Amino acid sequence: MTEEKKTKSKGISRRDFLKDAGLLVGGTAIGSTVLLAACGGDAETETVTSTKTVTSTAAGGTTTVTKTEQVGTATETVTQSVPSYVCPYDGQEFDSLSELKAHIEAEHTGESTSTLSTVKLTVNGKEYEVVTKPHWPLRDVLRNQLGITSVKDMCTGYGACGSCSVIMNDRPILSCMMLAIECDGADIITCEGISDSGDPLIEAYALNACMQCGFCTPGFVVTARALLNHNPNPTVDEINEALSGNLCRCDTYPAHVLAIQEVAGQ
Repeated sequence: MTEEKKTKSKGISRRDFLKDAGLLVGGTAIGSTVLLAACGGDAETETVTSTKTVTSTAAGGTTTVTKTEQVGTATETVTQSVPSYVCPYDGQEFDSLSELKAHIEAEHTGESTSTLSTVKLTVNGKEYEVVTKPHWPLRDVLRNQLGITSVKDMCTGYGACGSCSVIMNDRPILSCMMLAIECDGADIITCEGISDSGDPLIEAYALNACMQCGFCTPGFVVTARALLNHNPNPTVDEINEALSGNLCRCDTYPAHVLAIQEVAGQ
């Protein structure tokens, strides 16, 4: 192995893996399975030249703010594009749900639109409006429509592993067992939101090596945060009971207890 390869192999630590790989922030992702229009979004990318341009992109819309600095004065221009709905079959975008339904009925014969429903969700502090069918679980809407990749699927939707755990209306739930259509108006927190908030639990999980492959880690973090929200100083037995629904193929269970104890009371 050359010195260059040795240097590159040291670029990712276990701590980085937890924060960046195991707890990936999906942001706003619009793919071939998307049917949504967002009502908000804070993610920004900045391009700075002689003028400053800030572009905020959320599902279904783009906001561009241009600032020109002058001596003692400043001007600002804001442009808001029309939200769009995306066809899950061919990726075409439409300005309204009615246009999307008409397109599906005309171009995708046999695909019924009569069961499509609009659901409003607040996910990690951002408001979204998604289109769902009655049988779609919340897990799939979070992953496929909003790009929330921390919500995993280990047990193929049987509610047996805890890897899809989220906090909804201050309660931990299994998102694979909750229909998205039942979540209208819900306030949802995922592992991305916990990480973005600077929660000390993330640091404790890294320092106590609570993961190996990292696949199940987001579900454990969500469950641990829900426990601490309701019981700031849990006993070992209470921690074990709270985590009993979360499975880890790498058998890191003792480390989770240490991490939660470290954060307890903060």
